Amino acid sequence: MKKFKWEKLWGDRRFLLLLSLFIAILLWTYVTMVVMPNTDTTLSDVPVDFTYDSAKYTTLGLDIVNEPSYTVDLSLSGDGSVLGSASAADFVVYPDYSSVKGAGSQTLNLNVKIVNPDLENRVTATIERGRRTVDVVFDTVLTKTLPVTVETGGLHIAEGYSLNRVSSSPSEITVTGPSSEVSQVDSIVAPLSMETELSESQLVQVSLEMRDASGNTLDLPYTTMEDDIVDVTVSVYKQVELPLVVNFINVPSSFDVNTLQYSLSQESLMVSGPERVVNNLTELSVGSFDLSTFSLDKDYQMNVELPEGIVSDENIRSVTLSFDTTDMTERSFNVSQISVINVPANYQIVPTTKRINNVVLVGPQEDLEQLSAGSIEARINAEDLQVAVGTQTVAVQILVPSNPRVFAIGTYTVQCNITSR
Repeated sequence: MKKFKWEKLWGDRRFLLLLSLFIAILLWTYVTMVVMPNTDTTLSDVPVDFTYDSAKYTTLGLDIVNEPSYTVDLSLSGDGSVLGSASAADFVVYPDYSSVKGAGSQTLNLNVKIVNPDLENRVTATIERGRRTVDVVFDTVLTKTLPVTVETGGLHIAEGYSLNRVSSSPSEITVTGPSSEVSQVDSIVAPLSMETELSESQLVQVSLEMRDASGNTLDLPYTTMEDDIVDVTVSVYKQVELPLVVNFINVPSSFDVNTLQYSLSQESLMVSGPERVVNNLTELSVGSFDLSTFSLDKDYQMNVELPEGIVSDENIRSVTLSFDTTDMTERSFNVSQISVINVPANYQIVPTTKRINNVVLVGPQEDLEQLSAGSIEARINAEDLQVAVGTQTVAVQILVPSNPRVFAIGTYTVQCNITSR
């Protein structure tokens, strides 16, 4: 058997390293447990926990409204074998709420408690001289949600443009704080101010202000807003004055509308809208007038038809349509000329009504006096019919081909017999 040589072991570097580490551990254990069993040290910047033991004031309907944030230094003494690894998480420093009875500002003593079971009965902790009290404000916490009012007094709109509207996102804000402060807040205002003249829409960020009922800005130390900045959209429209026009419907093909002498109570209208839309407009319609409903010496209310996105700067929704009928009159005729046009190739349409009585024509008096029943035609346009075999009552259009200044009023029908070819 080969003899073990101690000289070789003592010359092994790895053996010597392990031996040194073992001896160091033994010496440290001896020092901390025998030589220094009561070690002292300091733990800095331990935060004060204001939520610990908070039931003592929350059961009174109170809350802390000043959002305090403090740290303290702890003096630790005890078993040196555990002090070296102690951290702020092993302790809780908290105010003594036992003296809190109601709302108000109070100065409270601080307590410290060991929360790590491994340190209990082996370490003591005290707050070092310095901060041993904290100032806390208690009150009943109130929340209130208010709409955001955008103040536009600081805006400058370029000539030829108008402010359409302003809106904020979010459109309402919730404020939270002590009831004594929140009760003063009457409005949330976004004071909008821009140096440049606006000729197009803008999106800007605006800081919010809390205002009282008199409009004064409030500086409330313990009241907070969920957002103190909002995005405000400023919508700017281009202004333009456009002529108003009337669209006539049910106009006989033989009648010239330009012979009518009419006027509108307002010939043009100042409107505003997005520039790209306004630039494509040349006129505004006041609706459609059915010529068959015309009546002498009568005015008509016509609704102004604004395109989508266009608004009236003058807040006008309707205008009055008036006709000059000074030289106009009415006359009744019995019409026997009844014709059919645009008949489908596989159908035959034959009017069975031979005469339409009491057809009322309107026009200049001298024209009607010279007019005869033979110059009046009742025309059926088959393109306007749902053609089907059988007898149908169909509408006719009254024409006066020889006179473009005369037209019929009212509606007229005839009986037709429809057969297939």
